[in-house]
Amino acid sequence: MKEFLDWSINYLSEAGIDSSRMEAEVLFAGALNLCREEIYLRPDRILTDFEKTILRNFLARRVLREPVAHILERKEFWSLDFKITPDVLIPRPETETLVEILLSLNVKNTIELSSRILEIGTGSGAIAVVAALEIPNCRVTATDQFLEALNVARLNAERHSVTDKINFVQSDIFSEIPTELYDCIVSNPPYIRTSCLNDLMPDVIDFEPQSALDGGYDGLDFYKQIIPEALNYLKKGGAIVFEIGEKQAEDVTSLFYGASDYEEIKVTKDYSGYDRIVSARKK
Repeated sequence: MKEFLDWSINYLSEAGIDSSRMEAEVLFAGALNLCREEIYLRPDRILTDFEKTILRNFLARRVLREPVAHILERKEFWSLDFKITPDVLIPRPETETLVEILLSLNVKNTIELSSRILEIGTGSGAIAVVAALEIPNCRVTATDQFLEALNVARLNAERHSVTDKINFVQSDIFSEIPTELYDCIVSNPPYIRTSCLNDLMPDVIDFEPQSALDGGYDGLDFYKQIIPEALNYLKKGGAIVFEIGEKQAEDVTSLFYGASDYEEIKVTKDYSGYDRIVSARKK
């Protein structure tokens, strides 16, 4: 196995794949149903012809820049395994910062209290599922414009046994949401400028849904829609939490100040030091 692994690392490297060793290890682990550590604990294992065929297929797809998460049909997020298809955005590590802020805003939740959370644009359902797992007694309404994405999110809710805590709704932002009051609204909306889409890596622009990336002319389309209308869906003192692009903090905070009925407007950096989260509360 070690010889085939070494060949695979070199194959990916020569094709210009960054982190070729790590990616080869992840593909090996996925194809052979092993953890990455086991690959090195069993270097003399003889691969079957069938296993080699699967691995060659995986490697060929990666060389064509297909994301590893699509090849393996899964992605780890918050130390949990999520089903991934081309219908949803692949969860990114920086989005865990969004989850951390969401959880910190709900620490008041106890056995006697129940938080109502609305997620706009749930995609794979990763945020909704983690919220349902981590926040006692919460109820999550998770929306997405696209039925295909909601189907993936439902599968992930089933995988993590939280279907009883999440209500999935097909809705274009607030269009199909009854006017109810929530303790928190959370969203990781599309925020890439339309003019910048073609600058994205082929792994992203050629394989992930453009609808989950394109934030319009200035990247702010969804913030401009959600921020003023969210006031109709938040309880007094309720929180709203967004993921943002690394250079959008000033623009998004300005939208909150412009709406006038928000306070405690804060920007939080991700672990790479970039502005990543904007949060606020309804007055």
